[in-house]
Amino acid sequence: MQRLIDYLEERAPGMVEAQAYVDTGPPVDREVAAKAGLGWFGKNACLYVPGYGSWVFLGEIFTNLDLAPDPHVTLDCGACDRCIRACPTGAIIEPFYVDPNRCISHLTQMKGPIPVELRERMGLRVRGCDVCQQVCPWNDDAQVADRPEFRPVPGLDPAPSLIDMLHMSTGKFKRRFGRTAAAWRGKKTLQRNAAVALGNTRNPRVVPALARALREDPKPLVRGAAAWALGRIGGEEARAALEQARAVEHDPYVLDEIQSALARRAE
Repeated sequence: MQRLIDYLEERAPGMVEAQAYVDTGPPVDREVAAKAGLGWFGKNACLYVPGYGSWVFLGEIFTNLDLAPDPHVTLDCGACDRCIRACPTGAIIEPFYVDPNRCISHLTQMKGPIPVELRERMGLRVRGCDVCQQVCPWNDDAQVADRPEFRPVPGLDPAPSLIDMLHMSTGKFKRRFGRTAAAWRGKKTLQRNAAVALGNTRNPRVVPALARALREDPKPLVRGAAAWALGRIGGEEARAALEQARAVEHDPYVLDEIQSALARRAE
């Protein structure tokens, strides 16, 4: 985008004022793009670009140059509501209206504990959610951009070990995620998400890893998520880990998660 600004300044020396935004500042990227004639809104509130669907990155340049927008794109979703029906948390309340507080993309990045009623619906997701885009017919034939910037980061597994993520050191976190968008909320957010995902596996074999996190992790957010996960899995080993942790835990939030997990197993 800066190269484009440089291009404009070279052709209109001393006349150009310009500012670029990429997911920053006050502009709403999708709305600016739609007004510029780049695409139209789907019922999942994503912007759709002809030929590329919703698999696009958006950025905008505000300038004092008088540039004409492209014609308005008149395509639409018709009667299709696949995205609404497929959303795991029911975040698409109605066509074109998404409740961000229920969207898994937000939940995996939010601060603090994830709302209890939405944890099970997150499944195994630890960063983002593309279900509403994956089921969309407009994306079936989307062109693939052959640019190195958009290719997967070498060495970053798209299905990482949840146990490794739960117990990763700060150094490993920086090496693995430091150059990705997943790093901006810090290590504890990904560890919290990994704990919730482990709970949703319902696999008793992950109980020792969760028990260790509940016992040893210095961050209450992670210990609390581990307690919930143990309650979700259940069984005698999980119950014993919860009771042992309850005897030594001092953080009110974590204690509440432990109590809730034990009560859940008693039902």
